[in-house]
Amino acid sequence: MIMLIVSFALLRGNKEGSIIGIVAGLLHDLSFSMTVGPTAIIYGLIGYVCGTFNKNFYRENFILPFICTLCSSLFYSITCIFSFMLRGKLNIIFFMKSIAIPEMIYTITLSLIAYQITYLINEKLEMSERKTRNIF
Repeated sequence: MIMLIVSFALLRGNKEGSIIGIVAGLLHDLSFSMTVGPTAIIYGLIGYVCGTFNKNFYRENFILPFICTLCSSLFYSITCIFSFMLRGKLNIIFFMKSIAIPEMIYTITLSLIAYQITYLINEKLEMSERKTRNIF
Protein backbone atom coordinates (compact mmCIF):
# COMPACT_ATOMS: atom_id res chain seq x y z
CA MET A 1 0.00 0.00 0.00
CA ILE A 2 2.81 2.41 0.82
CA MET A 3 4.29 2.21 -2.66
CA LEU A 4 0.92 2.94 -4.30
CA ILE A 5 0.23 5.85 -1.96
CA VAL A 6 3.66 7.34 -2.62
CA SER A 7 3.34 6.85 -6.38
CA PHE A 8 -0.08 8.47 -6.67
CA ALA A 9 0.87 11.25 -4.25
CA LEU A 10 3.95 12.14 -6.29
CA LEU A 11 2.00 12.11 -9.54
CA ARG A 12 -1.27 13.74 -8.43
CA GLY A 13 -0.39 16.02 -5.51
CA ASN A 14 -0.85 16.22 -1.76
CA LYS A 15 -4.64 16.49 -1.72
CA GLU A 16 -5.24 13.37 -3.78
CA GLY A 17 -2.31 11.62 -2.12
CA SER A 18 -3.79 12.15 1.33
CA ILE A 19 -7.24 11.00 0.16
CA ILE A 20 -5.77 7.83 -1.33
CA GLY A 21 -3.74 7.32 1.85
CA ILE A 22 -6.77 7.70 4.12
CA VAL A 23 -8.89 5.34 2.03
CA ALA A 24 -6.09 2.76 1.87
CA GLY A 25 -5.53 3.09 5.62
CA LEU A 26 -9.23 2.61 6.35
CA LEU A 27 -9.29 -0.48 4.16
CA HIS A 28 -6.22 -1.79 6.00
CA ASP A 29 -7.76 -1.05 9.39
CA LEU A 30 -11.07 -2.67 8.51
CA SER A 31 -9.34 -5.76 7.15
CA PHE A 32 -6.52 -6.38 9.61
CA SER A 33 -6.98 -4.30 12.74
CA MET A 34 -9.32 -4.17 15.69
CA THR A 35 -9.25 -0.35 15.69
CA VAL A 36 -10.26 1.93 12.88
CA GLY A 37 -8.16 4.99 12.20
CA PRO A 38 -4.49 4.70 13.19
CA THR A 39 -3.26 3.31 9.90
CA ALA A 40 -5.54 5.69 8.01
CA ILE A 41 -3.90 8.64 9.76
CA ILE A 42 -0.39 7.32 9.08
CA TYR A 43 -1.10 6.59 5.41
CA GLY A 44 -2.84 9.97 5.04
CA LEU A 45 0.24 11.73 6.41
CA ILE A 46 2.48 9.76 4.07
CA GLY A 47 0.29 10.71 1.10
CA TYR A 48 0.25 14.38 2.08
CA VAL A 49 3.99 14.69 2.70
CA CYS A 50 4.94 12.83 -0.47
CA GLY A 51 2.40 14.84 -2.46
CA THR A 52 4.11 18.09 -1.53
CA PHE A 53 6.99 17.11 -3.83
CA ASN A 54 4.61 16.98 -6.81
CA LYS A 55 5.36 20.43 -8.23
CA ASN A 56 9.15 20.19 -8.03
CA PHE A 57 9.32 16.69 -9.44
CA TYR A 58 10.40 15.43 -12.84
CA ARG A 59 7.96 12.54 -13.35
CA GLU A 60 10.23 10.31 -15.40
CA ASN A 61 12.84 10.32 -12.63
CA PHE A 62 12.75 7.23 -10.40
CA ILE A 63 15.04 8.46 -7.62
CA LEU A 64 12.47 10.51 -5.70
CA PRO A 65 9.83 7.71 -5.62
CA PHE A 66 12.57 5.37 -4.40
CA ILE A 67 13.62 7.76 -1.61
CA CYS A 68 10.04 8.63 -0.63
CA THR A 69 9.11 4.94 -0.45
CA LEU A 70 12.15 4.24 1.72
CA CYS A 71 11.34 7.10 4.10
CA SER A 72 7.63 6.21 4.20
CA SER A 73 8.34 2.57 4.94
CA LEU A 74 10.78 3.60 7.67
CA PHE A 75 8.19 5.99 9.13
CA TYR A 76 5.55 3.24 9.15
CA SER A 77 7.97 0.81 10.84
CA ILE A 78 8.85 3.39 13.49
CA THR A 79 5.17 3.95 14.26
CA CYS A 80 4.70 0.19 14.57
CA ILE A 81 7.67 0.02 16.94
CA PHE A 82 6.16 2.85 18.97
CA SER A 83 2.77 1.09 19.18
CA PHE A 84 4.46 -2.15 20.31
CA MET A 85 6.42 -0.20 22.92
CA LEU A 86 3.18 1.21 24.33
CA ARG A 87 1.88 -2.36 24.75
CA GLY A 88 5.12 -3.49 26.38
CA LYS A 89 5.72 -6.18 23.76
CA LEU A 90 8.86 -5.35 21.88
CA ASN A 91 12.17 -6.87 21.05
CA ILE A 92 13.62 -4.16 18.82
CA ILE A 93 16.40 -6.31 17.34
CA PHE A 94 13.97 -9.08 16.42
CA PHE A 95 11.47 -6.61 14.97
CA MET A 96 14.07 -4.82 12.85
CA LYS A 97 15.80 -8.02 11.69
CA SER A 98 12.74 -10.09 10.89
CA ILE A 99 10.06 -7.56 9.94
CA ALA A 100 11.18 -3.97 9.27
CA ILE A 101 14.30 -4.46 7.14
CA PRO A 102 12.86 -7.21 4.87
CA GLU A 103 9.68 -5.15 4.48
CA MET A 104 11.68 -2.10 3.43
CA ILE A 105 13.72 -4.12 0.94
CA TYR A 106 10.78 -5.67 -0.89
CA THR A 107 8.72 -2.47 -0.72
CA ILE A 108 11.53 -0.44 -2.29
CA THR A 109 12.16 -3.10 -4.93
CA LEU A 110 8.51 -3.36 -5.92
CA SER A 111 8.02 0.39 -5.76
CA LEU A 112 9.97 0.87 -8.98
CA ILE A 113 7.54 -1.44 -10.80
CA ALA A 114 4.50 0.04 -9.06
CA TYR A 115 5.61 3.57 -9.93
CA GLN A 116 5.88 2.70 -13.62
CA ILE A 117 2.37 1.21 -13.59
CA THR A 118 0.88 4.18 -11.73
CA TYR A 119 2.72 6.53 -14.09
CA LEU A 120 0.95 4.90 -17.06
CA ILE A 121 -2.40 5.01 -15.25
CA ASN A 122 -1.85 8.68 -14.42
CA GLU A 123 -1.04 9.48 -18.05
CA LYS A 124 -4.35 7.92 -19.13
CA LEU A 125 -6.21 9.80 -16.41
CA GLU A 126 -4.68 13.09 -17.47
CA MET A 127 -5.50 12.42 -21.13
CA SER A 128 -9.14 11.77 -20.25
CA GLU A 129 -9.20 14.91 -18.08
CA ARG A 130 -7.82 16.95 -20.98
CA LYS A 131 -10.51 15.58 -23.31
CA THR A 132 -13.32 16.36 -20.91
CA ARG A 133 -12.03 19.86 -20.25
CA ASN A 134 -11.19 20.51 -23.91
CA ILE A 135 -7.57 21.29 -23.10
CA PHE A 136 -5.11 20.52 -25.84
